Amino acid sequence: MSTIPEKDFPPGRHRVLREHLMREINGETPPEPVRRIWRRPAFVAPVVAAALSVAVVIGAGVTRDAASDGPPRPHSGASERPERSSSESPAQLLERVAVAAAKLPTGVEGDEFVYTKTDNYHWKMDPEKTVGDCPRTLEGHGYGVRERWESVDGRHVGLSREHKSGGGVVERPIAEQLPGKHTVNFYEQALELPTDTEGMYRWLYGLDPGEKPSGKRSADVAAFVKASGLLTGSLLPPKTAAALYRAVAEIPGLIVLEGARDAEGRTGVAVAMEGVAVIGFGQGESRSELIFDEKTLGYLGESTVNLAVPKHRCDSLAAGDLVGSIAILERTVVDRKGEQP
Repeated sequence: MSTIPEKDFPPGRHRVLREHLMREINGETPPEPVRRIWRRPAFVAPVVAAALSVAVVIGAGVTRDAASDGPPRPHSGASERPERSSSESPAQLLERVAVAAAKLPTGVEGDEFVYTKTDNYHWKMDPEKTVGDCPRTLEGHGYGVRERWESVDGRHVGLSREHKSGGGVVERPIAEQLPGKHTVNFYEQALELPTDTEGMYRWLYGLDPGEKPSGKRSADVAAFVKASGLLTGSLLPPKTAAALYRAVAEIPGLIVLEGARDAEGRTGVAVAMEGVAVIGFGQGESRSELIFDEKTLGYLGESTVNLAVPKHRCDSLAAGDLVGSIAILERTVVDRKGEQP
């Protein structure tokens, strides 16, 4: 019989235990226990919402999918998080990433399936639930490992397989897809995206022919969110991916961080934008990161980190805590749905 390894307490749990201990010492009556019912997160990026639309509740208080191996969830405070500023500029890093992406193999057929395996983590806050007089839930929430088989041409029924806590598996079909107007719903639609930097830049900003960028911060944020959704939600042709990275490099306000961490605890180098919450509730100040493997420069996934210092005792997240993360464990092309590489 398998055993579940010990895990660190999730964010906010130490505070809850400490408050409980103080009530015991002072002879206070503890508040009524709160039944926690987790809800699907509201994604900011429409592409992520479309590509990762099936979310399954895997149990209250779950911070790690018992069916998967790996280190504990990266929920530590700022003093324990490894991010540090890099001397490399966003343009320099993304050019290296673009060169590596352009060398990836091609040759995808329409009747094949894009296989994607991800690990997902989101901190949950719900003002309708309270712990004592604090309007918050208690813990982060691990959605666990998901496998998806999505039709390359959008014309074949795919498959979603979600690994629940305790080893249970939920499978659902993925319907045939139509091309999205503002989203990329299957691989062959991605083939229609621009493969030059200027064209991809205009696509990210949603510019009509002859239209000039507004220069507004909101437009830069929207372009960054759109790029992150495309990277996380889709397999991209090599030339398209290279153009995307070079176009992202032209978005103002980016920084480069070394030691950024994803839902699997993997570290890499990240292109990040502060004041953006691609994943999670977006409370207070935050930073969203596109994380790449330092050696291969492959895309690992995205994370949103809380930057706000707690202002009162009800604040659940410290500065540096992970709000949410989607880690791409594997992405490739297979012949049939259900087939694993």
